[in-house]
Amino acid sequence: MVVTTVVLMAALSGSAFSPGAVMDFPGRYFDTRVRENFQRYVKASWPGPTELMRLWSDRDLSEEQRVALLLGGAVYHDPVMLPAYRAAIESKSQRLRQAAIYGFRDLIGDRPPNVNVTIDEKALKALAGEMGWVQQTLRRHSLLEIWLQSALAQEGASLPDYIGIKLIRSPDDCFGAAERVFDVGDLDLLVTAYEQSQDRNNRIALLKLIEAVSVSRFLIIPKGQHKGWGKSLVDTALRRLDGKVRQWRNNNCQLDGEAVLYQNLRSLGAKNRDPLGPGSDRLWLALLDGTNSRWWALAARRLYASGGPWYELSVLRPDTEDNGRRRNELSSWYSPITRTIREQKSQRKPGMKR
Repeated sequence: MVVTTVVLMAALSGSAFSPGAVMDFPGRYFDTRVRENFQRYVKASWPGPTELMRLWSDRDLSEEQRVALLLGGAVYHDPVMLPAYRAAIESKSQRLRQAAIYGFRDLIGDRPPNVNVTIDEKALKALAGEMGWVQQTLRRHSLLEIWLQSALAQEGASLPDYIGIKLIRSPDDCFGAAERVFDVGDLDLLVTAYEQSQDRNNRIALLKLIEAVSVSRFLIIPKGQHKGWGKSLVDTALRRLDGKVRQWRNNNCQLDGEAVLYQNLRSLGAKNRDPLGPGSDRLWLALLDGTNSRWWALAARRLYASGGPWYELSVLRPDTEDNGRRRNELSSWYSPITRTIREQKSQRKPGMKR
């Protein structure tokens, strides 16, 4: 417990982000300038969700440390931390309540809300109810299933055998959350949602997520002057996916997402026996540096799993300026010059001048 307390204290005063990071919460400055760097620092330096929950039970934690834990721990999107958020909204402290609401939304992949207001008892009661339903649903289903079901419910469709909460959000918010919580093994679930959906916009969003998690390419957008794209191009992409799904399933009920991923990576020239295992950095760096921007998000996650920095990249809006900036920052972290400087720093002995 002493070790994890020291880690959190170091995070609160560390130089990897503004020393007053959590003091800037709540507010626009925290949302737009601080949160991203703060959570990157969390992913690099903090213990994991289980250890954070053990730390939460330490009665000696200050309020500011608890606020930091709620805001930072959300980046893991791990339901094991939900009890901390439920406990915090029952606090008499407005600041803890604000951090609990903001952190809970972030934890489940939702759009962080504006909490720069007084949280009244009615709102807290409603949120506590939502937290309870989310926690109960997660005993049977994943966070990704909750968001896919919430999107499908708006068109009167449903995932097979789904029992649980349906969050009232716009489809954009549902799929925005889905892209934050999907994982390598989720191809079968995404394909199932695609098969259940009849809404064109939902199917396009699902197609993009399927492209990302399987390293496939269905939506081919022409580049160059007078190379516009529209309905016919999207229709072609949807037909390509329909045909590929039949091939992937091959008369089986379940789809092996990892097998599809391995096959697609090999078709791109990957020689690794296990593209998800150690020594696969070059493969994922090649995808990160490639032109298909919808593959960048998965590449960034795999590079983080191999020890790189945390960068959350978008699948649904890959060509935005912010997404390009994050991708370039991550790519430059692996550049030969940056790597040499990093290695030199790690080899310096205590007391050596920088």
